[in-house]
Amino acid sequence: MPDITLDDGLKVLSTAFAKAKNLDLVVGVSVVDARGDLVVSARMDGSLWWWTESSRAKALATVTYGGIPSRELEDRASKPVAQTLIQMHQGRMAPQQGAVPIFKNGKLVGAVGTAGGTGQEDEDISSSGAESLT
Repeated sequence: MPDITLDDGLKVLSTAFAKAKNLDLVVGVSVVDARGDLVVSARMDGSLWWWTESSRAKALATVTYGGIPSRELEDRASKPVAQTLIQMHQGRMAPQQGAVPIFKNGKLVGAVGTAGGTGQEDEDISSSGAESLT
């Protein structure tokens, strides 16, 4: 059985969307596993088409750096290591605020990323989703 299942991802997604609605926001949310592979991704009605890709890119950055929330990666974005990782992922990694890790029993199992609000709003939405699995 995978460390993070489709049911887990759907629970994270549902909780994150509920938080976004509570904040009167329209967003895209993605959940990836610890390797960065997509578990689930969706966008709310009325969101921009690229928000799912942005949310996934933020989540990928978090797991690529071993579970560091993406807001803590912003200062590293222009450094050679980050630039190399972004190139390795063909530009699909975004070290910017909005994603948080997902842990189960102290083990990194994935990350959730959100796009569509401010960086802090995206992070708050992602955090609510991640907390649904604890």
